[in-house]
Amino acid sequence: MLNLNFNPFPELKTERLLLRQVLPADAESLMKIRGNEEAMRYIPRPRSKTVEDASAMIEVLTSGITEGKSINWAISNIEDPLQIFGMIGYVNFYPEQCKAEIGYMLHPDYWGKGYVPEAILEVEKFGFEQINLEIIEAKIDPRNDNSRKILLRNHYQFDRLVEKEMTFQEEEIDSEYYIKNKQ
Repeated sequence: MLNLNFNPFPELKTERLLLRQVLPADAESLMKIRGNEEAMRYIPRPRSKTVEDASAMIEVLTSGITEGKSINWAISNIEDPLQIFGMIGYVNFYPEQCKAEIGYMLHPDYWGKGYVPEAILEVEKFGFEQINLEIIEAKIDPRNDNSRKILLRNHYQFDRLVEKEMTFQEEEIDSEYYIKNKQ
């Protein structure tokens, strides 16, 4: 059985990162991430064009946590925890399969520094040890070579390709699925 009670919110730390709850005060930083076309290139979701858009997203994230439907962390440097530059979390839970879908994104200014692999390890550990997950699944756009490389380096295995799984802005998008099982 999955433990989906996230009260109090679990902060996670690595050598360089603090993974913390996304707060209303983060709306401007979140808008810069979710409004950045390069950051969102392979994420079929509406862009945050205004601080109000980002604030509405923060409300959705907070509701997901409260309702035990998802949990997302803001990624910040441990030395400057107020400035967020990415997000990572479990965007969907599948309790009947003891499975969750992981998702992540960074502002392009922070790409190539190893932040996502570092954050993934902590989020996986939390998922397997605290939530009681048996499987973590990642779904990516097949054109996203960097995300695929991150998953493979973190020992995810290719599971399947689903063609034309969704439509975003009139484009049919395929999805590649990768999984990691609890050791």
